[in-house]
Amino acid sequence: MKLSIIVPMYNVEQYIQQCLDSLVVQTCPNFEVIVVDDGSSDNGPKIVDDMIVKYPFITQLHKTNGGLSDARNYAISYAKGEYIAFLDSDDFVEPTLYEKLISKMDEGYDVVVTNIEYFYENGNPSWIMKGLTSWETDTISKKAILSPMFAWNKIYKAKYFKEDGYRYPLNTWYEDIPVTTPIFATTDKIGYLDETLIHYRQREGSIMSVTKSERLKEIFGIMKSVRETMKDLNLYDEYHDEIEYLHIEHLCLYGMFRFIRSPLFDELYGMSLECMMEYFPNWKQNKYISNLNFKNRCFLKYFSKSTKPLFTILIK
Repeated sequence: MKLSIIVPMYNVEQYIQQCLDSLVVQTCPNFEVIVVDDGSSDNGPKIVDDMIVKYPFITQLHKTNGGLSDARNYAISYAKGEYIAFLDSDDFVEPTLYEKLISKMDEGYDVVVTNIEYFYENGNPSWIMKGLTSWETDTISKKAILSPMFAWNKIYKAKYFKEDGYRYPLNTWYEDIPVTTPIFATTDKIGYLDETLIHYRQREGSIMSVTKSERLKEIFGIMKSVRETMKDLNLYDEYHDEIEYLHIEHLCLYGMFRFIRSPLFDELYGMSLECMMEYFPNWKQNKYISNLNFKNRCFLKYFSKSTKPLFTILIK
């Protein structure tokens, strides 16, 4: 078996059909699709069962609800592929995606990343996020760490999960970061498919659009996990600037854009400030900030509690 595609599913009956339809027409041979029913209470499992009748390379596993990470982890032991990919059940892909990713992997890479289309249910214009940053770095590993951390715009050698034991942390948001970061840091065999064949659905109520939840605070535990893992691997000093930038991005920049809209802003702002002062007191001198556009550089330089009202208007 060449490839296992793991699809966690929880109460997405309105999307799972489109997701699976995009997988059964993949042009690559010798692959399997493992859908993990994470305790769904809707019609999703029935839709998957109907697809299995037509496409026996689809398997459905059932488990009690444990969240996205738990569903991914549960499927790993069942995966038979030389390579593993993940896909969220409300997204869909173009027919040639996995053939092209496999072709790149077969050139000798450990991981291959690709681009993402953000598309909106409310009609807002779609836009493309590059899977690998164009910023100049010393190594491909550092370039990858500065790129999107998502699990599902990548294909991995199964050894990372089967032999090295990587698993996604349970009961937390932002679960991709503490897995993707050390994988990138420990290999220089990182390939890039510079095409946009994944469609990332932006919908109301999705995890990353929620601003009122206490779970926004979970980013601080995730960042702590990254720091500790990189220290355990004796890679913290080597990747200090990149780890620092990850903190800037998630606590001071794009994460702060989300915090601004939250009723928990004061607490989140205080936690962010405390974390940066303790671990990265000179973060405003990080060399990667110069790569940001003018608006984002100004935000990092001038944003504070006192300037929040102004920036709230500008960000809108």
